[in-house]
Amino acid sequence: MDKRWFYLVVPLAYTGSATAFTYQSETKLQTGQIVQIPIARRQVIGVVVMETTEPTFKTKPITNTLGNSPVPDELLALASWIAEYYASSPSSVWSNILPTGLDVARRELAIKSPKPAGGLPTNPLTKDQAAALASIRSSGKSSHLIQGVTGSGKTRLYMELASESISDGKSVIILVPEITLTPQIVSQFEDAFGPIVLASHSKLTQATRHRIWTEAMAAAVENKPRIIIGPRSCLFMPVTRLGLIVIDECHESSYKQEQHPRYNAVAVAAKRSKLNNARLILGSATPGLGELFLAEQGRIEHIFLNHRINEIPHAKGQILDLRNKELYKSSKYITQPIIDAVAATIAEGRQTLLYLNRRGSASSQVCGTCGHITNCPNCNLPLTFHADLMRLICHHCNYRISNPAVCPECKGMDLKLLGGGTKRIESEVERLFPGARTARLDRDSATLSHIHAVLRDLKRGDLDILIGTQMIAKGLDLPAIDTVGVIGADTMLHLPDYTAAERTYQLLSQVSGRTGRGDRPGQIFIQTYTPEHPAILAASTGEYDRFAQSELNERRALRYPPYVYLLKLTVAMKTSDAAKLEAQAFAKSLRTRAGLTVIGPAPAFIETRGGLYHWVTTIKASSRSALVDVAKNLPGPHWTADLDPINLL
Repeated sequence: MDKRWFYLVVPLAYTGSATAFTYQSETKLQTGQIVQIPIARRQVIGVVVMETTEPTFKTKPITNTLGNSPVPDELLALASWIAEYYASSPSSVWSNILPTGLDVARRELAIKSPKPAGGLPTNPLTKDQAAALASIRSSGKSSHLIQGVTGSGKTRLYMELASESISDGKSVIILVPEITLTPQIVSQFEDAFGPIVLASHSKLTQATRHRIWTEAMAAAVENKPRIIIGPRSCLFMPVTRLGLIVIDECHESSYKQEQHPRYNAVAVAAKRSKLNNARLILGSATPGLGELFLAEQGRIEHIFLNHRINEIPHAKGQILDLRNKELYKSSKYITQPIIDAVAATIAEGRQTLLYLNRRGSASSQVCGTCGHITNCPNCNLPLTFHADLMRLICHHCNYRISNPAVCPECKGMDLKLLGGGTKRIESEVERLFPGARTARLDRDSATLSHIHAVLRDLKRGDLDILIGTQMIAKGLDLPAIDTVGVIGADTMLHLPDYTAAERTYQLLSQVSGRTGRGDRPGQIFIQTYTPEHPAILAASTGEYDRFAQSELNERRALRYPPYVYLLKLTVAMKTSDAAKLEAQAFAKSLRTRAGLTVIGPAPAFIETRGGLYHWVTTIKASSRSALVDVAKNLPGPHWTADLDPINLL
C-alpha cells in the first residue's frame, strides 16, 4: 500500500465547534501549507497546522495544495496565540490572516513600473528627532512609545528606523489607521525605498490584494526584505526576518477588529514582535491611556517629540458656546466666528478644514439653554434617549427614567438631540460661500479615486474648504490649512461609555493638529454645548498630561482599564424579552464566581440589529485568564464575547 501522511487541517470556512480535522495525503506536506479540502459537499481552503498519526476513523484526502510555499512558522504561532488570547476559533483567525480568493485562477495583472529608490530625505533631523533615534538605538527595551506633537516628524523617524532594518536584511511592517493616510505615507516610503514597498488595503480589488500577498510570500521565501504598509490586516503579511513594526496613531479605535476574531492590532503586534525579536514602535500625539499606563510602569520606553519641525507652536483653540444664541447670525449650524474666519481664509488664498464628529449622532439629549446632560447615578455616563419608549436609559447598567419635558437643571424647555451630518454641513457651506471650492470626505464618499483626487486638489491649492469626519482628523500633512472648525464637539463626548472623554480629546487634538503645519500659525474653533468639560478645555490648549492623569485617576476609582480587564458579552435573540431572560440567567450564574464583577445586563446601545434584539453584560476582573475562561464557555451560539473591548456600547 502506498505511504500516506496524516495532517490536522484548519478550514477557513467553518462555524462548528471543531478546531481542526484530520486529512490524508499521498505526498508529504509542510506545516503552514495552504490546501484545498472537502467538507461535506464543499471544497474549502484550509491550513495544515500539524502532522499527526493515522486515526482509527476513515479520513478524506486533501484535494489540492495551493501555492508553492507554506506560511512562515511564526504566523502559525501567532495564529495559535490569537485563538487562545481572544477565545476565538482557529477558522476565524486564519480567515483574517489569509487573503480571500486563494483558490481563484487569475490572469497576470499589469504592474506599474515601480519608483526607483531615492534614499532618505536629505534635510537634517531636528534635535528632538535625533535624540529620539539615539534613545531607541541605545535602549534595552524592544517596545517604544513615541509621543510627538502633531507636525513633529514622527514619519521621518519611522523611515530612519526602516532604513536600518532593511540594511540588516530585515523586513518592516507599517500600520496606519485610516485609508486616507495610506497614499500619503506610501508615497513618502516609495520615494525613499522604491520597489521594496508593498501597500495593501481594503479599497484595492481582491485580485490586486492577492497579487501583493503573493509577492510578499515570494520575497519571504527568497529571504528578501520588504516594507509593508497598510491597515491592521497588513500585520499578517508573510515577510522574511521581521525587524520592525510601526503602529502610527496607535490610539486609534480602528486597530480593534469588531468581528471575530475581535483582536486589537496593538496587542497582536506586540506578540508578533516578540516572536520575531523585532522592534515595536507605537506613535501618537495623543497616546491611549493603556499605552501611557504601560510607559509609566516602565514596560515600554516613553520618548517625546515636543516641538514641530517648523517650530510654529500649536494655536490655542477658541471655544464657541453653542448655548449663546448671539453666535447664530448667518447659519443655525455654523457660528459667526467660524464663518468670518473661513471668509478671511479664502480671501487670503488659504484653506479651511471643517470637521464634524459623526459618531453617536442623536445619542443623547442636551438642554440648549444650560447645556445640561443627564447622567446615570450608578455609572456617571450619559443616559440615552429612546424615542419609542420616551425614556432615558443607561446602556451599561440598565438604569431608566422617564423622559422629562423640561430640563431638570434650569427648567427650560429647549431640549435638543445632538447630531447633524456632513452632507447637511456641505450644503450649508455652499450656501454661505457660493464661490468657494469645496469637497467632502467621509465613509460615504471614500472611494480610493475620490480620496486621491481630494488630496491632490488640496496640495495643488485647488480646494478652499474640506468637510469631513474622522477620516480627515489625523495624520494628513496639509501645509496650506490655516483654519480648522469643529462643528460639533459633543456627539462622542456624551456617548454612554467610559472612553467617551478620552476619544473626544484625542479626536479634537488630532483635527486641531491639521493647522499651522505650513509657514504660519493656524486658528482653531470648537463649537460645543459643554465648553466647561475637561476634555474640551484640554483639547483647546493641548494639555495632554493633565487630562490623561485626571482620566487615569477616574478610571482607577471606578475600576476601568487599564486597572482591570473587561469582557463584553452580547446575546442576540428574536424578542427583547427572550434576550433579557437569557442575559439575566447567565449573569446570575456568573455572579457566583469569585473574582468577577458583573454589570447589567442591559439593552445594547443599538438594541435591534438584523432582526434580533441584543442585550449586553459587562464583566470586570483583575485576572484576564478568568475572563478568557468565561469567553470560551458561553451558553450557546447566540452569544458573542469581546475581550478587551474598546467601548461598552
